[in-house]
Amino acid sequence: MLRISLAAALALFVVVPWDVYAQDSGQKTRELVAALDKTKYKKKEKANVSIETYIDIRNEAAVRDPVDYGSNYESEDCGCSLSLHVERDGMVTGSGFDAINGETNRGRSFVLKDATINGALLAGTKFYENGEQRRFEAVFVNRTVASGKNSNEIASRDTKFGIGFIETGTGSAARVFLERR
Repeated sequence: MLRISLAAALALFVVVPWDVYAQDSGQKTRELVAALDKTKYKKKEKANVSIETYIDIRNEAAVRDPVDYGSNYESEDCGCSLSLHVERDGMVTGSGFDAINGETNRGRSFVLKDATINGALLAGTKFYENGEQRRFEAVFVNRTVASGKNSNEIASRDTKFGIGFIETGTGSAARVFLERR
């Protein structure tokens, strides 16, 4: 009876941490996807002229075979880039460029190491040329941008695949989307 109890306890010890990690990565993915969503509406009226602008950005986690994530990702907005290489054995490496304060002429290169992909979540460490290290978490998403006058008058809707993350800098956080090229 003692052997059975010990075996059950050992099995529980081995299984539970993995299950908790899987739940944590799923929760982290959902939180990150939600943080990337954004809705903006502006209306200006002046001398009988009304101008309305509406934009709605929605993201959905894109779970694929990890090898399919290997590609080049770029942003037209911030000048950031990421090149990912994913091996069949699950090894993930990458390199890229981070713009500083959104200025494409001011930035720094990095190498992504100790990276893993769990579902749609990419996690690793960015190693910069100056020796700085930063934890990196991003999520592979299908990003849909709807724009128009308001939520009832959508003029365009466009969906793209890429990787999204929250870039924290000097006291602020920015949503970053890198489109697959």
